[in-house]
Amino acid sequence: MSSIRVHAVESANLVSKDGCEKILRIFKSAKETHQVFVLAPLRDTEFELSSLLLSAKGRDERLWSLQEQRFSSWTMLVETILSVPSGKKVLERIKQGFADIEDILRSVWLVEEVSSGVQRYLEKLCDSWIADLLCHYATTSGITADMAEYGAVSSIAPQTYQMLFVYGQLPQAEGSFLRDGRSEYAASHLAGVLGAQGVTFWNNTSLLKNADSNEVPSALVIRSLSYSEATELSFFGAPVIHPQALLPAINKSINVQLRWWGQEDEEGTSISKDGEGEQLNRVKGFSIIHDIALINVEGAGMSGVIGIASRLFSAMRKASISVVLISQASSEYSICFAVPESQMENACSVAKDAFAHEMNEHLIQSIEGEPGLAILAAVGKQMTGQAGIAGKFFSSLGRAGVNVIAIAQGSSETNISAVIKGSDSKKALRALHARFFLSKQALSVGLIGPGNIGSTLLEQIASESHRLKEQFGVDIHIRGIANSKKMMLDQDGIDPSHWKERFETEAVPLDLELFTRHIGATYFPHSLLIDCTTSSLLAQQYDSWLEMGIHVITPNKKAGTAPMAYYNKLFDTCLRTGRRFLYETTVGAGLPVICTLKDLVQTGDRIHRIEGIVSGTLAWLFSTYDGTVPFSTLVRKAKEMGYTEPDPRDDLSGMDVGRKTVILAREMGYEVEFEDIPIQSMVPDGMASLSIEAFMQNLEALDLSIEQAYRTAALKQEKLRYVGIVDEQGSCSATLASFGVDHPFAQTSGTDNVICFTTDRYLTQPLVIKGPGAGREVTAGGVFSDMLRLAAYLGARI
Repeated sequence: MSSIRVHAVESANLVSKDGCEKILRIFKSAKETHQVFVLAPLRDTEFELSSLLLSAKGRDERLWSLQEQRFSSWTMLVETILSVPSGKKVLERIKQGFADIEDILRSVWLVEEVSSGVQRYLEKLCDSWIADLLCHYATTSGITADMAEYGAVSSIAPQTYQMLFVYGQLPQAEGSFLRDGRSEYAASHLAGVLGAQGVTFWNNTSLLKNADSNEVPSALVIRSLSYSEATELSFFGAPVIHPQALLPAINKSINVQLRWWGQEDEEGTSISKDGEGEQLNRVKGFSIIHDIALINVEGAGMSGVIGIASRLFSAMRKASISVVLISQASSEYSICFAVPESQMENACSVAKDAFAHEMNEHLIQSIEGEPGLAILAAVGKQMTGQAGIAGKFFSSLGRAGVNVIAIAQGSSETNISAVIKGSDSKKALRALHARFFLSKQALSVGLIGPGNIGSTLLEQIASESHRLKEQFGVDIHIRGIANSKKMMLDQDGIDPSHWKERFETEAVPLDLELFTRHIGATYFPHSLLIDCTTSSLLAQQYDSWLEMGIHVITPNKKAGTAPMAYYNKLFDTCLRTGRRFLYETTVGAGLPVICTLKDLVQTGDRIHRIEGIVSGTLAWLFSTYDGTVPFSTLVRKAKEMGYTEPDPRDDLSGMDVGRKTVILAREMGYEVEFEDIPIQSMVPDGMASLSIEAFMQNLEALDLSIEQAYRTAALKQEKLRYVGIVDEQGSCSATLASFGVDHPFAQTSGTDNVICFTTDRYLTQPLVIKGPGAGREVTAGGVFSDMLRLAAYLGARI
């Protein structure tokens, strides 16, 4: 059974080998048996002919060389696309055409005038060559093809062609002066005449999305629209729908497909009478009209007076002023209406003339215009009768700090419009898009410190993000990555699989304030900063980040061991703002140490003592050291394997264990200052001030003291281990000690951490947590676990 689809295509897309190949692929992939392609007039390319007329009219001496260039472009095009004899036939027609054109140009040169008829003739001639070229190209590919002027299409039987190329003078809507939408209107009209099953508009801009991609990079393709929704979006400036192009299709109930020439495999947007039934989102899209002014007419004398609005808008109509939006207070004290900003002064003047009497009598106090505005519209047929849509719309704008100046909603409820400041349009669109279209668990994430742990975390996110989104609704957007010197920001999200390549080419100097503002954008449901550094300066920023509404996750121990005043302030801020500060990996890497301790304390268990091997680095060093290999050699190896901190002295000095011990003590409720606890350092005197490089070169200075301690422990049949201890009085220490072979500490191997909790519940047999306590994978995994804990807190299905 035969079927027809009509396409509207820009001729400029077809004057190349790629364009010709693409249109054949479109034909072959279509379901309909007959394809009609309406070609838009060719403009603004090296092939158009109209500019020759202007040169002739101005007696520009370059005219003839310009004509030769055009002829050369056309002949090269034909020779590139067609082989003999098809190419020869088209070339002969073009040569004859240029001979005729030369005569026309000489006439125009003489009279210095260009008639509209001559202009149309050259346009039609140019378009007919494209149609002829395409027709021959299709034929050489084994497809039955034909060409016709627009007015003659209905006389051609569909059975005689598979592809039909239509050119010439195209119709347009009555009273319209479309330049860019003419082929769409013509295709829509022709689809009705031919009884087509559908019509496709191919545009050169983009797919139709639920917001402008320039202002909302994460905007999504709208898959279906009803006629009424499409009409509303077209009125509010949706870039790929021409307002009147849909009219003929609507009148004949023909489905319209909006597609993008740049992505032929993408199905785009389907427009039909009712759309595609029940949709997940009641709102289909948001659109903005920029450069708007609001005219406000105020006066107590307008209340209850019949005909005021009629007089006002009749005056606007007579002055050919386009009124875009109208809003009137129920008290009738004021009427405001929006017009294009360029018409503001004229609109004010016309209104003042229309109400001169009322202004003289002080019945109307003022008629003022306010420029620099925009109209933001939410469109969706299924908004009708749905409670809460308008509330959600305006509350989202309020949360984003966008002031609404005027409001309008039609009785059909298909459209909610708000007048806002033009400077707020981007912020407003992003806030609405996030509220209506992003997952409620969408996270705007910024990562600082893409080193060992940070880069591994990004790899883990890359491998799991799709599954987390599909199964649990966790939507992770890595919107910023920074190191100590540079940063990379992305509005929509950085692919964590390829961040390194982009960072090398796109990173700019670090601006921490800008980075933080970007991650904390109010138009995302939630924001998170992950600090994978060891920086004290960054740790001092956590409180301000929490105040901004940004959650914080970190393996950095500096905040947890900061002065008690700052530490308490952090948690007070969390309590007041509802933001989370998660730091599970500050003790035990990926082991559940902090959360276990929290559970014990919060459920009322009394903690008597915590002691543990809490440094994976020192655990590996002392479980590996047996006196046969110098301790210094093992330290260098640990650094190579990524077990140590960037500066191994943070481990060897006992500072790392000391910090973790303080964190545990504070979780128990003790007010402990890091500077007050005794810490046994294994770094010899005088080596603390050396550079990292110099320290590593002189590591042998550690060997003698460690060997002596090892021999002393061995004589007692004990093993050396470096442990942190917190007792029930809140006393803390970090020290090198030895333990019998039956003790859990003596039985460790590798980077294992072992933490023993002695409590009322675990008094005779302590609760022991044991597992790897060092390595980028386990630490990054711990940070990732904190992210999932945060997502669960925010409502994800985990």
